[in-house]
Amino acid sequence: MKTTMLRIRLSATVISLLAPLAASADPGDGIGVGSWLLSPYIDINATYDSNVYKTRDNEIADTFFEPEFGLRMSSSTETNLLTLRGNAFMSRREYSSESSQDFSSWGDNLSLQYGRPEHFTIEGIQSFRHVQDYDRHASDMESSGLSESMVQDIHTLSAERNINQIGLGATRRLTDKTELTLGYRYCDVLYANDQFLDLDGQVGQIDAAYLMTDKTAAFLSLHGGIQNQEGTDGSATYAIARLGATTRGSDKMAYNAGAGIEHYTRPVASGNESFDTFNFNVTADWYVTEKVTLRCGGLNGTQLSSFYEGNGLNYVSGWAGAGYRWKPSTILSVRGIYRRDSYLDPVPDGNTTIDRADTRIEAHARIDYTAPANFLKLYFEASLDIADSNINTADYVDKRIMVGAELLY
Repeated sequence: MKTTMLRIRLSATVISLLAPLAASADPGDGIGVGSWLLSPYIDINATYDSNVYKTRDNEIADTFFEPEFGLRMSSSTETNLLTLRGNAFMSRREYSSESSQDFSSWGDNLSLQYGRPEHFTIEGIQSFRHVQDYDRHASDMESSGLSESMVQDIHTLSAERNINQIGLGATRRLTDKTELTLGYRYCDVLYANDQFLDLDGQVGQIDAAYLMTDKTAAFLSLHGGIQNQEGTDGSATYAIARLGATTRGSDKMAYNAGAGIEHYTRPVASGNESFDTFNFNVTADWYVTEKVTLRCGGLNGTQLSSFYEGNGLNYVSGWAGAGYRWKPSTILSVRGIYRRDSYLDPVPDGNTTIDRADTRIEAHARIDYTAPANFLKLYFEASLDIADSNINTADYVDKRIMVGAELLY
């Protein structure tokens, strides 16, 4: 009854919001207001979850219903130097039986760009997300070079938390072949549960690029950052230098690949501890044909832990995916994600301590269908999430099957 009443209230709310706007534009095309395009939407999905509590033993399966309301907006014209993109969202997840796991999420993402790429550009970003379980809107900021976030321990990725991100960057074309980028980012992760440790960090970056050909540039990237952990006196600091190459304007291949060294210093009981590690960050998109696209990437780094006070971890993350446009209206896609955390200090395990290492693997298969009218999108997704740790109580396997629909004005 609770879920049925929620559906009725949500449907009534959407109708009341969209009704006054119905004459402004055709459904699916958005609402034009001057140079602005506004696109209200509702996304409704039902999901089977094989392991609600993500435990190794005594798995409990359930289904949940999760509607999301949102507004996407953009302001852009060919002659306008200023471009603003963003979205705001609110969702509510309710389980059929395990009501203790019900939760709400909300947040926003904004990205502002000013200038012209051939001369000078300024970019600013802002994002706030209150989430639990998967951070569904983290990818909204991926197109920005300023969107780097704090990395969470694998063990805390389903915890209720607030995520804040802000960034500011400027790029200047110095000559026909050289350009310089300056950037700053701040991020924090604040947990609702006191058993987890709040984190915050900020980083400044300088990127110098040299155009070797019409489509390829070499670059030098320098990053310097500070990390703070709740309850730990002092800050961790790091400096990264990477050399690499990136493509510009290629129709078939787009990549950004850099490798170098990271110098990391963190507070410990005896003072400070410093060490150097190999560091890399790679992304690549290959547009094989008009119908087939391949994507992959990877990165690594060092991060203070959100689970163990005074401790940190080395992390390595990689992903790969493929998309196939079977028909103009239908896209088939698969993707896999790999993550490994190795803690810097031994951690408690019963009556002893061990050098903890966690691995997480995700696999997703998805079908997206857009109706001819363009205002209705249907999707189906199956996913597998496996966590493996040398602390056995942290192991779990979770399988999900999701069906959903998005109505876009």
